[in-house]
Formats: sequence, structure tokens, C-alpha cells
Amino acid sequence: MEDHIPPSPELVRAYRGLPQLTEQGDGFKAFVQILLHTVLRATPVILIDQPEAFLHPPQARLLGRKLAQMPGQTQVFVATHSADFLAAVLDAQDARPLALVRLNRPSGSSPRARQLEPDAVAELMRTPLLRYSNIFSGLFYDRVVLCEAESDCQFYAATFDITRDASAPHENTIFLHTSGKDRLADTARRLRTFGIPTAVIADFDLLNDHANVRAAMTALGGSVRDLSADVKTLNDYANAERNVPTVTGFRKQMQEVFTGRGNKQLTKSMIEKMSKLLKGSSGWGALKRSGLTALNGDVYAAAERLLKNTAAHGLFIVPCGELEQWVRSVPSANKAAWLAEVFNGADRWYQNPTDELQNFCQQIRSYLNNPAQAADQP
Repeated sequence: MEDHIPPSPELVRAYRGLPQLTEQGDGFKAFVQILLHTVLRATPVILIDQPEAFLHPPQARLLGRKLAQMPGQTQVFVATHSADFLAAVLDAQDARPLALVRLNRPSGSSPRARQLEPDAVAELMRTPLLRYSNIFSGLFYDRVVLCEAESDCQFYAATFDITRDASAPHENTIFLHTSGKDRLADTARRLRTFGIPTAVIADFDLLNDHANVRAAMTALGGSVRDLSADVKTLNDYANAERNVPTVTGFRKQMQEVFTGRGNKQLTKSMIEKMSKLLKGSSGWGALKRSGLTALNGDVYAAAERLLKNTAAHGLFIVPCGELEQWVRSVPSANKAAWLAEVFNGADRWYQNPTDELQNFCQQIRSYLNNPAQAADQP
């Protein structure tokens, strides 16, 4: 029989001086209880339902990491609604073999199970701008709308709430951003492979390069072949409309570039903006501020076809140009100030969306309500 050295009196006193578990909050008790049952009293199979209950997000992350790294042959089944818990499981070093199953319960139908490829989910973790932008939350919603920036998410989420049919079933939709337009379509593709209906909202200038359109449409399962002529027509028009500002206009725009005290150093952003002003701008600057309203004739018809065809694949181009142009009455030089005025100004602009904005949101809603269009089916 193996001999055991008894603990020293100092160690015993140290343990006895620790706070009692019975004196802790429900979250800490739940955390410790789960670890005791899984690590110290492991069984061949363990079932855990919503381990994040009572836990703060940091605790949920720590618990997910501990369970993912648990030694032994115990098979652990966990049902969770926590993006924090899931992110920690995926991020754990030397983790156990992992299988992910997403349960979806469409309105009026039985639950559906879809197994997700762990490598595909983990791939999102390896993209820093997505990892820290709450993209994982999309796995727990019925529908996702991807936008370029957080301000876009706030505006469109508010408009969806205001234009929602109160008699219709609840819309379990989340608006997430990808910190720019470059990752919009590819992120939508990944979410769709998980069976999540996903739509994309992008500003009008996504159409300013054939390569951008091709990459986006390919990621969303479409083809750019039929759009090439229209993309060329639109870009030929925009590039022919190069604008060189007048002295008065140049002076005004330069004043908008310079902010802060006189002894403040020029920032990289300021230098880039000055360079663009000196070179003049193509017609895309005007198109982004006006969208379809600046066009007519063949160019208008080409742009209208582009918006219709991209929307059929879940890529919704803002027809008025960009976010700020939905409320033209509010100055748009500063996006943060524009958003604050739209939400907090005396006129509460966001509560009175125009017919064009309502129609735009309804198109997105209709697309998402057709899962055969908006997501890859098992």
C-alpha cells in the first residue's frame, strides 16, 4: 500500500482560511459543481444542459476551455446558448475531438439538427476581425444580416423593428458586422454552410470593381458572367466623370480634414484624404452619395439590373448609395454624428423610415423568409 505524506499544518490552515463554497453566489456554485462532476467524478458519458446558466461571460469562457481540455475518455454532451462558451471550446489548446450540432426550430415545424464541421467554425476564430466582432452569436439565431460596420447594424436593426408586422411570428434575426465590405460575402458563405439564412447589405461602391463583384457573387453561389456587361457600363460612366474641385470647394473640404489643435500632428487618415482631394475623384464619390438617383438611360438600367441580380443571391446593394443617404436631411460629414442625430435628435428620424427604406428592408426580410434561397440546406 502506497504511503501518503499528510498535509502540513500550514497547508491545512491555508485551506481552512479560504471562503466557503456555500457562501458564494449561484454562478460560482454552478461552475464548481460542474467541474466536480466532470473532472473529479468522471463517468463514461456526461450530459450538461446549458452550463452557462448563472455564469458571467468570463466564467462561461473558462468553463468551456476546461471542459474542452478535460483528460480521459469521458464523452461529454453539452447543450448551450452561449457564444462565449462555444468560442472558448473552439479556442482551447490541445482540445479533445469535437463535434458540433446546431438545432433549429423553424416556426410551426419540428426541430432540425445539422452537424457543423468544427474546422469550418474554428476558421472563423482564426480571422481576428471576425473573432472579435461577435460573429459567433449568429449561430444561435434563425437569420443573420451582415453589414459593413456597427453603425449600419444599429440603423438597419432599428428599421427592421419599426417595419415589422406585429401580427407576424417573431423574427429571430441578428445584425452583425465584418469591419468592412471585403469579408461580407465570404462570412455569409460560411454562415450559410451552417444552415443559417444570411443576407448581406453593402454600399453602392461595392460595384466599383469587377473583381469585387465576382468575388462576392462567387461566395454567395451566383455567377458574374451575366453581370459583366452591366458592371463595365456602370464603371465606364463613373470613371469618365472625374471631378476636380473648385478652389472654394477644395478649401471647404480641406477644412473638414483638419480637426484638432494647430500643433497636432497630421494623421495617416488626414494625409490620405488630402491626397485624394489633390488627385480629384472619380464619379464613384458622387454615386456613393446618390446611388441610382444620379443615373439615367442605359447606365440606370444597367445599375438596376445589377441590384436586382445581386439581391437574388442575398447581396443587397444600398440603392441610395450609402447608409447616411437614407436620411439626407441630417448632415453626413461625420458618420457618428449623423447616427446620433438620427437616433437622438428631436425629429427621431429612425422612427419614420421612407417608403424606399421600408421597401429595401422588406426585400431583405422576404429573402430571409425563404430558407431554400438564403441558406444551404442539409
